Amino acid sequence: MLRHIARLFRSAHEGQSASKISPLIFDPHFSNARHRVMILADGAGATQRISFDLPLMSRRKTGEVALALYDESAISAPQDMTALLSSVNPTILVASRYGGVGSKELVDYCRGADIPLVSHFDDDLFDVPLSLGKAKFDRYHDPRRQQSMRTLCEGSNLLYLSTKELKRRFERYGFKSEAIEGEIYCPASNDVKRELSDKCLFGYMGTAGHAEDLAQMIPAIEQVLDRLPEARFETFGSIKMPTEIARKYGDRIRSIPPTADYNSFLARMRALDWKVGLAPLVRNPFNDCKANTKFIEYVCAGVLPVLPEGPVYAGICAVTGLPQHGNEAWPERIIRLLSMPQSEATALLQHVQDKTAEFYSLARLESQVVKVLQLHV
Repeated sequence: MLRHIARLFRSAHEGQSASKISPLIFDPHFSNARHRVMILADGAGATQRISFDLPLMSRRKTGEVALALYDESAISAPQDMTALLSSVNPTILVASRYGGVGSKELVDYCRGADIPLVSHFDDDLFDVPLSLGKAKFDRYHDPRRQQSMRTLCEGSNLLYLSTKELKRRFERYGFKSEAIEGEIYCPASNDVKRELSDKCLFGYMGTAGHAEDLAQMIPAIEQVLDRLPEARFETFGSIKMPTEIARKYGDRIRSIPPTADYNSFLARMRALDWKVGLAPLVRNPFNDCKANTKFIEYVCAGVLPVLPEGPVYAGICAVTGLPQHGNEAWPERIIRLLSMPQSEATALLQHVQDKTAEFYSLARLESQVVKVLQLHV
C-alpha cells in the first residue's frame, strides 16, 4: 500500500504549491468521505502502515473514511504546510512521529479549522539512544526537530502512544495534552502461516539499528551451532551478520537483504522457512517502551519466537503462555524448540497463533483507532 515517493529536489528556502507535494497515500474518494484523515509522518515506514493504513482499510473501502499520508521531507517551508492543509481539507489530522517544518502552522490550522490534532509516537523520539546509530541519534536530537515535536505535543488534542511504558515515559516531559496508550500496536495477520518448518533453521530479523540487541546473542547463537551440527542461522533485514559468526560458520549462515515495503517484508518472512526466531532486546528505558511487534510478525509467519525478559513481551507471553528467558537460558531454549518433535512443536505454534489472533486481532485494533480518531462520532 505504501508507495515510494520521489524526492523533490529544491532549495530549502523555496516554497512550493500544494499540488506539487506528492502523497504516499491518497484515497481517490478523499474529498467525499465523511471522515478525512490526514497523516503527516517522518517517512514511509511500517509504523503508519500498521497504525493507520491497515486498521482503517475496511472503513476506507466503504467510503466512510479516507486517508491521505504525506512524508515530512516533501514539506520544505512553513508556507508549504499551510498551503497543503488548506488544499487537502482534512477533518482530523495526525502527526505521526513528525518533526519537520511547519509544526506551528499545523497547530494554528487545526485550531482555526476546529479539527482535532493527534500526535502519535511509537518510540520516545525525544531521547533516542546512540546505540541505534549516529545517523538516527543526530537526526532525532537535532534541536529543530526536538522543538517541532514539542510544539505538536503541546498543541495537540491528544497524544496517542503505542504502549503503556511509552506513556509513562512521556509523562516526565510534562505535556499538558491528554495522553492515552494503545492496548494493541501490531495486529495479527488474517493470513497466518499455520505450517511449522521442519528445518533446523533459526534466525533474527531486524534493522541495522538493532546491532546491539543481536550482539548480546552471539554466545547463544554460537552454542546452538556448535551443539547442533545440522543447525543453520540467518539474519533478515538491514542488520549485519556478526563478523565472528560469519567468519566461524561459513556456509551454515546466511544474510537476507531487506525488502522494499512492509507487504513485501511480511511475504518474505513467511517464505524464510525458519523454525525459531530470536527477539533479543537490550534492557534500557528506550527499548522497554517498544511494542511486541516482532513476536506477532514471527508467529504469523509460522515461526516460534524466543523472548527476552522485560515489559515488552510480558503481556503477550501471559496471553499465549510462552516463557521469557534471560540471556543465559537462551541456548537451551533455542535447542529445545529446534529439537522438539514436529507434532509437539506444531501444536505449540498453533496454540500461540490462536491466542495471538484472539487478543491481537485487526478488528480490535480497528476499534481502538476508530475510538482514538473519534471516527464513530
